[in-house]
Amino acid sequence: MIITQTHKRRTFVGSMNVGTDLVAALKTICVDNSIFCAGFTATGYLEDVTLVRFDGRTSRYGEPTQYSGTFHAVGLHGNISLAERQTVVRCHAVGTISPSEGELHLVSGELTAGKVVAVEFSLTTHDDIRLYRERDERTGLDAWLRVEFGDGPPIARDDDSLEVLASAATPQPTAKPARAAEESSVPHDVDIAEGDYLNHPALGLGEVVGTDAEERVSIRLESGRVVELHLGLLEVTQVTTEGKHRVFKVTIKRRPKRV
Repeated sequence: MIITQTHKRRTFVGSMNVGTDLVAALKTICVDNSIFCAGFTATGYLEDVTLVRFDGRTSRYGEPTQYSGTFHAVGLHGNISLAERQTVVRCHAVGTISPSEGELHLVSGELTAGKVVAVEFSLTTHDDIRLYRERDERTGLDAWLRVEFGDGPPIARDDDSLEVLASAATPQPTAKPARAAEESSVPHDVDIAEGDYLNHPALGLGEVVGTDAEERVSIRLESGRVVELHLGLLEVTQVTTEGKHRVFKVTIKRRPKRV
């Protein structure tokens, strides 16, 4: 599972040009505005849409279905991410088709093409992360399997490491003053500096290669990967001194359940 919290956001609202392809227009917006990770919603009307559907029994997509006529998009929801370094637009649609002949009927699927008649949208970016799609052999889908924080190295998804990702790489929101002292678990006499080592229960031993004033440190693991830790979510105690290096033991703080 990948789960993280983002803080750097921009919001775009607007309407699409008549006659443009919706998916292509969204991709152009992203390229022109340096958008690498985002979510969007939209409503409106399209012509001649193409939808595809995934079959979990066969772990593959069926053949695309083209619908002639006006598509009333009751809901268009999707996201922007990356595959390698290419922008990927994933748009799920539900609405009604008004064919030139025949009855109105409800359809849904992933929208791969559709000519804009009138579409209004809202798009919110997540500028401090990038999500990457790769083929998931378990499902056959190209899912979010890597997350990249800022300009740092990508971190792979591991369905057993939710706690690691949430604590090791997620900046936390500013707490209210009354809770700040309660949630901060770094002892006042612990001054972690570059060159120290942290022994993390899931990540292993890592050398501190960067610190900031917001209780975050970056450590380089034995694999060479650099991971950011938020100290407010950790219990840190100094254990040993090896030569000129201090080694701190790290445990993940369990937050009390709130009634």
